Amino acid sequence: MQIENYSLSYKTEHGPLRVLDGINLSVAKGEVLGLVGESGSGKSSLAYAILRGLPGQIASEQGTIKFLGEDLTHKIDSQLQDIRGARIAIVFQNAATALNPTQSLGEHVAEVLRKHRGLNRTSASSRVLELFRLVGLPDPEAMMERFAHEVSGGEKQRVVLATALACDPDLILFDEPTSALDATTAATILDLFSELQVRTQVAAIFISHDLGVIANIAHRVAVIYGGRIVEECTTKTLFTAPRHPYTRILLESLPKLSQDVGSQTQIFLRGSGPQRTGEPPACVFYARCPFHHQKCDNEQVRLHLQSENHRVACVRWQETLKVQVGEGGGVESPAKPDSVSVLEAQSVGVRIGRVPFLNGLFGPGKEEVHAVNEASITLNRGETLGLVGESGCGKSSLARALVGIHRFTGTIMLDSIMLDTNGQADETYRKRIQIIFQNPDSSLNPRHRIGQLLERPMILYRKDLNAGARRSEIARLLKRVRLPAEFARRYPHELSGGEKQRVAIARAVAAQPSVIVCDEITSGLDVSVQAEIVELLREIQSETHVALLFITHDLQLLRKVAHRVAVMYLGEIVEERPIAGFESSPYHPYTEALLSSTTSTDPKIDVRRVRLTGPLPTRTSRAMGCPFDTRCQRRIDHRCSQQPPPLRLPTIDHHISCHLTVDDLGAVSPIWRQRTSEKGELL
Repeated sequence: MQIENYSLSYKTEHGPLRVLDGINLSVAKGEVLGLVGESGSGKSSLAYAILRGLPGQIASEQGTIKFLGEDLTHKIDSQLQDIRGARIAIVFQNAATALNPTQSLGEHVAEVLRKHRGLNRTSASSRVLELFRLVGLPDPEAMMERFAHEVSGGEKQRVVLATALACDPDLILFDEPTSALDATTAATILDLFSELQVRTQVAAIFISHDLGVIANIAHRVAVIYGGRIVEECTTKTLFTAPRHPYTRILLESLPKLSQDVGSQTQIFLRGSGPQRTGEPPACVFYARCPFHHQKCDNEQVRLHLQSENHRVACVRWQETLKVQVGEGGGVESPAKPDSVSVLEAQSVGVRIGRVPFLNGLFGPGKEEVHAVNEASITLNRGETLGLVGESGCGKSSLARALVGIHRFTGTIMLDSIMLDTNGQADETYRKRIQIIFQNPDSSLNPRHRIGQLLERPMILYRKDLNAGARRSEIARLLKRVRLPAEFARRYPHELSGGEKQRVAIARAVAAQPSVIVCDEITSGLDVSVQAEIVELLREIQSETHVALLFITHDLQLLRKVAHRVAVMYLGEIVEERPIAGFESSPYHPYTEALLSSTTSTDPKIDVRRVRLTGPLPTRTSRAMGCPFDTRCQRRIDHRCSQQPPPLRLPTIDHHISCHLTVDDLGAVSPIWRQRTSEKGELL
């Protein structure tokens, strides 16, 4: 693949919108090119341009996209039929939408083989079976007969990968293929692709905003910002000697496993992206760059060859490594919380769906799922408890029970107020606990201005404030979350993803709660924006002493924000411990797998790989023994499947539910280990 001077603009009511500007890239046989950048930078648009599946009305398109010497930009649909799916394949972000829900999984792949390879049904079925074995699907014969809704997210993504590999393509485009998967599942999928890529020598363009993923899978990396490539080099060079200011800020906004939290520098990327209409700027990063200089705006900045295999679009590339980047400073460990408990949940159980006997009365419905089983947590004033685990483990169900949305069994007490088990929280309870959801697009009413959204909790819970006082408080809240006062007159669709999430934080704080539940609030944000959101929460907690339940799948992020961490698996808390030393054994075997799934960008750290195998048990009934029994690599004997695990106490504030003894749990090598030099010194 050879892309030369490629530019693309869409028609809008405000004039042409520049999406891609002067792209020059190439991918060789057997090479994996990583493409990274924040949301809206043009990553996915480039993938669709390659496949000639561009959405919207094109205002202008210039340059060439050559595949094996043929320019795709001048081909019509009928000429592309033999290329799409056969010679160039794509793996989409959401496997659920990529699979036809009315077709069996086997038929979905077989259809591709019949169309592009002309195979008959028998030959196509044999090839599908071979592909399902190749991508590691369990019981491939049975899997061919199943439908998409009957398999897990990881299994869906394996089927999509099998579809992409079906016709032995020359190039595969991966568009954020792991972002919708659990950390453990994503790690397994990445390992699988790496293995198959070496075996088949297929070329790939791997699009991701996760720098850790790129560090572990790509040979070369191109960094895109504002529709332009701003840096391109080998993966090793990018993570050890980046030259463009934007690349440096991206990397320095990430936590480093080799450093204690207190010794790290927090970097924020202020401002918003470049203007994409009107006259193009000389440098797309000029307005946000800590190194900007008058000469940056004199002439258009294009990629310069800084050294062999390293290109950078910066007129000051020779100086960038000598200058301190960005705003921020040392990230101190979270302030020590009080010993006063504000939230206590004891033996909480949550069941979702219809109990079986009601099916006879009202007809078939969803079976009842045991979402949370006997979970107990305590949260002190000013404390942050991290709650981690894969999708479907019950994190969000527990959170919704705590805020009074789900019915539950057990007891939940907030500031000495007992919550009714039917989930009917009174006004006093609702005021004292607020929740911030993952997706602000669905949690912020699109018909209300930002000021109205912030005023609502004041009207409900702070009745002492008159209209004038509420207006003043809205201005104060916007300033507190680093938004201009005039944002009060805007609607949610006029804000970026990070700005919307800051509004959601302000709305939660407006009620002056004792506890805020943060449900995956950074998972949809770019890494630079994540860093700012986390720092904002910590500042608010320091000022107000609010307690935070921080639900996430990002273990590196937890090291910056949490005091303690609870690990959840299949509805049960399997481990709870202080965040300090979280990476050190002893730990639960599932915690070990979670730590192993971390995609590190730290060149000083080696990560020992532990990959989960085995089936997920049913959730329509509670496991008789350990919930992790079917996937545990350290399973002992029938005790694990027949008897509930005892509680092990390595220390007074460290609890593990496991049949293994504390000594056995501790007798493992570290998951995160700092690399040493040839002389045996730590790097």
